[in-house]
Amino acid sequence: MKPGLGRGWWLLALPLALGTLGFGADDSVPWPLGTSPTELDLVEWVAAEHIVADRERFEEFLEAAEVGEDTEHITVRQEDIDAGYFSLERLFLFGDAAFTHEFRRLDGYGRSELPRIHRVHDGHTGGLDTFSCAGCHQQGGVNGSGAKTASALYFADGVHASSAVVRNPPNVLGLGLVQKLGAEMTTLLRYARDGALAEAALSGAPVTVPLEAKGVTFGVIVARPDGTVETSKVEGVDPDLEVKPFGWKGHTARLRRFAERAALVHFGIQSHVLALGYQAKPDPSLGPGPQWWDPDNDGVQQELSEGTLTAYALYMEQLEVPIALPPSDEGLRERAAYGSALFRDIGCATCHQESLSLIDASWYERSDTTEGAPVLVGLLTDGEHPRGGSNVRIFSDLKRHHMGERLADPHDDPDGIGRDVFLTRPLWGLAESAPYLHDGRAQTIGEAVAAHGGEAQSAADLFSALSEDDRVNIQLYLLSLSRMPRLRVPQ
Repeated sequence: MKPGLGRGWWLLALPLALGTLGFGADDSVPWPLGTSPTELDLVEWVAAEHIVADRERFEEFLEAAEVGEDTEHITVRQEDIDAGYFSLERLFLFGDAAFTHEFRRLDGYGRSELPRIHRVHDGHTGGLDTFSCAGCHQQGGVNGSGAKTASALYFADGVHASSAVVRNPPNVLGLGLVQKLGAEMTTLLRYARDGALAEAALSGAPVTVPLEAKGVTFGVIVARPDGTVETSKVEGVDPDLEVKPFGWKGHTARLRRFAERAALVHFGIQSHVLALGYQAKPDPSLGPGPQWWDPDNDGVQQELSEGTLTAYALYMEQLEVPIALPPSDEGLRERAAYGSALFRDIGCATCHQESLSLIDASWYERSDTTEGAPVLVGLLTDGEHPRGGSNVRIFSDLKRHHMGERLADPHDDPDGIGRDVFLTRPLWGLAESAPYLHDGRAQTIGEAVAAHGGEAQSAADLFSALSEDDRVNIQLYLLSLSRMPRLRVPQ
């Protein structure tokens, strides 16, 4: 499926995203495909990008001619997805349209009590930060990270920026693989827990079991014969042992939930899954209006249908995967290769693990409220027969860590996650995702490393103790973690 180089054309990135970095001094010029593109390649790339540009321009004219037409391009019924009316490629295009759609009042943008943008959020109700997902996720290219000015000021008093939890938008590349890795880790951890419970019931004595998934340790549990589990020594994950790889603090496990929450907080757009009460706890930001039809009482019903939520998730699951793109200069490649060894030697790879093994590359996107068959996505082979056994070069352990007071938020997360606790951010795509850190405070990689504390303090100290040349070598290595070069058609 290649609906456009800019948003869906990611297969060519996979050999380096999933394989070796290829930093040796004897390597050929390190194009992502291994060889320089041919003239025919360039013609095909330009043609593909023109298709995307022409479609977007046509949709803009169509919306101007008939208000509300654009909204129809992002609206899809879950029942129609269940019935198999749409191909995976078509659902990708629905999600693509939703990602770039500029929400307005006729879509349900905002809430009746908050009709305007609030730069500083007011408690749980969000701030109405922008009008589209693409409005913030554009740094370094489509689906990229956000500029410093795109940072959201969460959970504040509505007035003072100092009261806010600041979050800079990360890129949304490779999220299908991230989601699957997290799900596999959850399965492994819960398998260990269930095995310990079975052993304790059989032996009649408590059983202590270390928790480990894909080489990442998560502390220990004690399973008791009465079926209870002691979780006080669990580390880096909630007591339910669900690995949540999305959000700076690791608070979300599924992309459909991530999209749903983002639409609510940033646009005031409510999914009818939330309105129906399919979440574990009520959301105070839904509003006092009638459940299901119009919770925020703004006169717009079913602002985000479940089918559109599914299309959002399928879109993000199929986006391109970041790649390793070493410097073309032989001398700089040698320095980057040396920097990769230093990265491991000083302990950065303890948390930013260079790769996690993938058991199976298939993902089943399931609906929330219907009983239709899930949509199968082959994450590595773009809908063809999926394969597993790959090492995904994600540069994360998908685990939460204490990062010290310098990086701590002004107050605890509403989900109860500590002020200084953050998920290990995947570093793939790092070269195109400045500014760095959860609040965008760091302009350079060096500044970001120096701000690390807590469990990362020793690695930060060792980085600071290196010679200037060696610190540069590490940064050259990290700047090789990039994304597929792309063509852009100006409009």
